[in-house]
Amino acid sequence: MKITNLSIKYRTVMVVLTLLITIGGLYSYVSIPKESNPSLDIPYVIVTTPYPGASPDDVENIITQELEKGIQDVNGIEEMRSTSREGLSSIVVEFQPSINSTEAYRKVQDEVTTAQADLPDSVEDPMVNEINTSDFPVLTINLLTDYSLARSKEVAEDLQDELEGIGSVLEAGITGGLEREVQVDVDLSALKGYGLSFNDFVNTIESENTSVPGGDVDVDRQNYLVRIDGRFSEPEVIEDLVLRSVNGKNTYVRDVADVTFGFKERETYSRLQVLKQEMEDGTLKKATGAREEPQQVITLGVEKRSGDNILETIASVKETVRNFDFPSGTQVIYTGDQSEQVETLVTDLQNNIISGLIFVIAVLLFFMGARNATLVGIAIPLSMFTAFLVFQAMGQTLNFVILFSLIIALGMLVDNAVVVVENIYRFREEGYGRFEAARLGAAEVGPAITASTATTIGAFAPMLFWPGIVGQFMSFMPLTLIITLACSLFVALVLNPVITGIFMDVEGQEDENPRNEKQARRIKYVSIGGTLLAGLAIGLVNWKTLVVIAVGSVAVYLLHTRVMSDLGERFKNDGLPRILEKYRKALKKTLVRDYSVGYAMLRNAGALGALSAGALLGLLGGALWSVAGQTAGLIMLVPAGVLAGIAVLGILIHTVEGVYLGGTTSVKVGAALSAVMALSIGLLVLSGTTPSVVTMGVLMAGPVAILLIGALGAVFNSRDWLILTDRRSLVLNGVFGLLIAIFGLYAAAPTPVQFFPDTDPGQVQVTVDAPLGTNVEATNTIAQTVVGRLNGLMERAPAVKQNVKNVLVQVGVGGDAAFGGGEPRPRRLQMTINLVDYAKRAEPSTRTIDRIRGTIQNVPGTEIDITKQQQGPQTGPPVNIEITGPEFDQIVQISKEVKSLLAESDIPGLVDVSDDLNAGRPEVRVNVDRQRAGQFGLSTGQIAQTVRSAIAGTKAGEYRDGEDEYDITVRLQKKDRQSIESLNDLTIPYRGGQIPVTAVANLEEGTGFGSITRVDQERVVTVSGDAGPGFTGPEVVNKVKQEVESYRQDLPPGYSLSFTGGSEEQQEAFGFLTTALAIGAALILMVLIAEFNSVIAPFIIMAAVALSLIGVLLGLIVTRTPFSLFTFIGIISLAGVVVNNNIVLVDYVMQLRQRGVEKAKAIIEGGATRLRPVLLTALTTMLGLVPLTFGINVDFVGLLTDFAPNFQIGSSNTQFWGPMGTAIIAGLLFGTVLTLVIVPVMYSVFDSLSVRFSQFFGGSVEDASIVSEAVATEGLEENGRSNGATVDDRPDHEAKVAQADESTARDGVSASNPPEENEA
Repeated sequence: MKITNLSIKYRTVMVVLTLLITIGGLYSYVSIPKESNPSLDIPYVIVTTPYPGASPDDVENIITQELEKGIQDVNGIEEMRSTSREGLSSIVVEFQPSINSTEAYRKVQDEVTTAQADLPDSVEDPMVNEINTSDFPVLTINLLTDYSLARSKEVAEDLQDELEGIGSVLEAGITGGLEREVQVDVDLSALKGYGLSFNDFVNTIESENTSVPGGDVDVDRQNYLVRIDGRFSEPEVIEDLVLRSVNGKNTYVRDVADVTFGFKERETYSRLQVLKQEMEDGTLKKATGAREEPQQVITLGVEKRSGDNILETIASVKETVRNFDFPSGTQVIYTGDQSEQVETLVTDLQNNIISGLIFVIAVLLFFMGARNATLVGIAIPLSMFTAFLVFQAMGQTLNFVILFSLIIALGMLVDNAVVVVENIYRFREEGYGRFEAARLGAAEVGPAITASTATTIGAFAPMLFWPGIVGQFMSFMPLTLIITLACSLFVALVLNPVITGIFMDVEGQEDENPRNEKQARRIKYVSIGGTLLAGLAIGLVNWKTLVVIAVGSVAVYLLHTRVMSDLGERFKNDGLPRILEKYRKALKKTLVRDYSVGYAMLRNAGALGALSAGALLGLLGGALWSVAGQTAGLIMLVPAGVLAGIAVLGILIHTVEGVYLGGTTSVKVGAALSAVMALSIGLLVLSGTTPSVVTMGVLMAGPVAILLIGALGAVFNSRDWLILTDRRSLVLNGVFGLLIAIFGLYAAAPTPVQFFPDTDPGQVQVTVDAPLGTNVEATNTIAQTVVGRLNGLMERAPAVKQNVKNVLVQVGVGGDAAFGGGEPRPRRLQMTINLVDYAKRAEPSTRTIDRIRGTIQNVPGTEIDITKQQQGPQTGPPVNIEITGPEFDQIVQISKEVKSLLAESDIPGLVDVSDDLNAGRPEVRVNVDRQRAGQFGLSTGQIAQTVRSAIAGTKAGEYRDGEDEYDITVRLQKKDRQSIESLNDLTIPYRGGQIPVTAVANLEEGTGFGSITRVDQERVVTVSGDAGPGFTGPEVVNKVKQEVESYRQDLPPGYSLSFTGGSEEQQEAFGFLTTALAIGAALILMVLIAEFNSVIAPFIIMAAVALSLIGVLLGLIVTRTPFSLFTFIGIISLAGVVVNNNIVLVDYVMQLRQRGVEKAKAIIEGGATRLRPVLLTALTTMLGLVPLTFGINVDFVGLLTDFAPNFQIGSSNTQFWGPMGTAIIAGLLFGTVLTLVIVPVMYSVFDSLSVRFSQFFGGSVEDASIVSEAVATEGLEENGRSNGATVDDRPDHEAKVAQADESTARDGVSASNPPEENEA
């Protein structure tokens, strides 16, 4: 290839480029920002408008509807969802994926600004924000102090200012503590007795607490400023203010009100209970004494800015806290440290990459020897370093999706290098010089590996266009794989040939440019000196690292020289030739057939022919149905169904025939499968997941049937044929029979289906909602009850106590935890339970959650929701039922009935059933008589403002004490605020007198809604529920759908009940992936057609890719792995991986035939020549995934720095990503068999069919053969070399094995030949 020739020509430049990529890649990896979840550009905008004290109905009518009217004019809105609750309007606007989030924000901001003019003056300014997944606390700072809560709050506010001065910190919100204010508590009866109004207080304080400049006065030569300073010097001054003076008698503030410098009514509480505290060395120390009990703290939740490095941000925060001048008696306790999670996540994935790399290098060493393995293995770091440079140039962060994608790519990165280096080595063995071999070897396989890389990229490319939040989250995976695979192709075609040409040696050959003894000695001394200097430098930094490297190097050297090298040489010189010989014999055997028997064509092609005809008629029937209607479609579909039934029956019969003829081999296969199934069932039982008896019976049925049928064949069979006389047909029928059997087995013993894999969380959040109207003090009492129950559980269950690290309880904090909380909610408490690391847990955290739920779920009068920390995007609850219709009262009634139905049905796995209606909020309605109020010149707004100020209070100014400012709040005294009757005594000023509120309005007690939800300006009520431990979301949703289906059918006209949330997003995601799989398959097919300039060869390869699904399903069945989103993605990934080996094999077979090699010989030799690269690429891909799939984790950094390998099996990463690894490994394992056995057979069959069709229509036999000029190797043609020598110049016994009867190359054209001669 020209690019390879160019790189070899300028090999010095390539060496320098390799060094630059290495240095630049290492720097990029260190400097790229790291985070846990990806930062997503979500096209959501949220509009939040506070209206303190307003009821949900008022908030909806006054604020929400007005803003919705303006926002609805914005283009590109997908959905507008609003929630009106007490004192707050929240509108979430979801835009179409094509809309840029910044543009969406600007448009909504403009419309809100316009609509704001129509809102009352008492409504606070609306806040418009983009929803960002980074806007959540990355660290919680808890201040445990010995001094007062008021002083603690002041210290926290000072610390808040310091923290928010850090560039990467967005916000540091404070929870808990007390805040001072000057309180003027008015005695309503005294106010009425003096004939004063509430507004008199406010006006008097505002007019007195002022500073007004009076200008300046010139006196002689001096100029004096005149200033009237009436600002209060101390709160007591307010008591002496004169409210009114009548006949020289003053009425003072102290006569009708109490003035105190007190505290605002408490809105939040925060308590921390520490059970285990992490020491500086990372170990956990059990807390003792008072700290183990819940302690009041001031909590600061630190949020970072999007795109900033979370590790650097938290390090800066902790540094600021260390340098902060805290008063004596302050303890700082960190909880919810996301940097620990990121570090653990990154470390685990890094260790998995290193473990996978070790496995890959071990395989390469075994197959290729130390030098060649090094030349291949160097492609992994070079490809990754190149990818890191690209990531940094693109501005990407290094998140756990990208890191996992690198693990998937780990085995793929060496695929191209394996093929290139293997081929260069073969040319070197044939006597070519270093760089000539490099040029020819890369040229021969260059088009094939380019096509194979393009097909893999084609499989992943459609996933880049995945819409929605889930799509943005997962799009990092295809992006990473595409970049790394493209980098690996660059390394394989540009850098590998140069490096291989420089360093590759072949035993028994002299180097064309040998170094003299003096040069060799210099290189040796320089190498030794460099090693000693490096060792000295490492030892000075950390002597433990030097010891580990020294011991490890010696161990690896001894292992390689004393064990692996001998084993590898023995395998290379003895084992591999024997495997190749057996493979040739086996492949030759599969090509044997006898068409001299009666009805040979019908017997051999009947079942598969019926299947093909049925499939074709089915496609035509479906097309006719859609175009011409049902009747026309059935004309085709009925015979298609009949043919398909005959085909399935015939295939199953032939499958049994093949097992019977297999005899002893079938017995061995059946016994092995039985052992695997039994082991799988045993492991499931030991893990606590016992399958049902029916499931165990189904799992064992297939292997036992194979064993028994094979045993019968071994005892009674003495024939070579039964029905089929073409072993190719027997093989293909067996494969399709296995496919049918696997689908049947999966249908009989299905694995669960879930959206994202369930994992053991490191954090649990318990949200408790008290009844509507509950104040914060009562909620605090409930919090103490909940914490008491939790502590009781921990005393009864030591495993739970061992799992819990600390418990943070926050009372009065509401909002969505995914975005850092929200507005205060007096009736809500949130309890965050932080757990110890995965390896230190005494039981699975899902079991701990189940116990916690059972302990606290029956607190009287509360609704409890338990959510766990999850990897991946927020997808909503699994059960999310939205009820809509024209009349809201009817919607409310339906929602109550649905909620009651679910609560009473006792559906297994359904927990935390709730709704968003929150009905029953007690309220007092002040109904204004507008005509009566109009007679007094009063408006509804004036009356409402009077009532609001008296109850909620009104700010009458500020009191300054040095640099501190405190609000002066005027309101009714506490006993009047807590009495509904006192509202009757409120008065409104009128013409120098007072008019009672009751004169223009009447008071009515009732109940209202706690919140009102609207979707696209229509009211909706949502009933939701979660899936308990041991159950998957789809499993529970299906049961719920069955339960409510009959109720849904009886709904009144115009009312609907729809399932949204997690189940809806899962359907959308699976639907997209189905489309992506189809588009990916089409892209792969187009690349293959372009590569081979043929349709039949690509069809063979695509059929093999489709049949690899057998391995995926078998892997899921054996391991009982749920079919999840990642399993689906694994199948797409598998399509790109399996096709690579098939391309390399088919490409080489067609090259041999292009050079004139006879078909049978080309098939056998093509398979034998590509056997080692195919096995190597498959093994490296599978072994690269083994550490993460099975949770094999070794802390290499700990081993190097502190002799602490911390070996463990299993992790939350394994639970999350393992299903994809299982799908890829199982599918690739079976796909390798397909490549080496089934694909050569299919090639032979389709070539035979092509020849027969050509003869039938009078065409040329030569033109009908599956040989394409597109695969001719450009590099070889330029040198005028036909590579037939690679087949013919072989030892005699190998050549004889490869021989087949050339007279029957056209597959049974002469049906009279004896069976042993009908081989092709």
